[in-house]
Amino acid sequence: MDDERARDANRVEYGELPELTRALRALGSARRSGGNLQSQFFLPLLDARRKAQHARSAAGRVHAFDATDLNRALERAIERIVSGWPDARPSARRALRAEIGERVNAYPRALKALSECAAKALEADESKRLESWREWTVQLAATFDAADRSWMSLRSVIDAMPVTPRR
Repeated sequence: MDDERARDANRVEYGELPELTRALRALGSARRSGGNLQSQFFLPLLDARRKAQHARSAAGRVHAFDATDLNRALERAIERIVSGWPDARPSARRALRAEIGERVNAYPRALKALSECAAKALEADESKRLESWREWTVQLAATFDAADRSWMSLRSVIDAMPVTPRR
């Protein structure tokens, strides 16, 4: 994550969210890049952002970015890629799944860190509330960045998949 985004996330007031989608450079790119798979990859994160914006409390904003739910969504996205792979041999699919896991590993690591920051933010007493909130927002921005980098790393795999004709 670039220093400017980290500084922005570290300046928010308690309960505010930093700019998050600016980190998603890959989202909506005009290149082939997976179309529907790209949407499925980013949609859970964008839905969480939308829920957080509409939450009535800081705790509600934190809960909107549930790392367990986002990890499950990532696993579903990986499964869609693997199931769409043209080589149906189990060994080829296992190898592909391992390759994808290596390419996206920054995203689940970021989600784990986000979960840890969320727990601290939710448990913080009055004297630590702003500091823990800002730590959470910095990690939240880093999580969006990790998702973007993970997708960019997947692009060569996605682009190697055969294009299914539209009906």
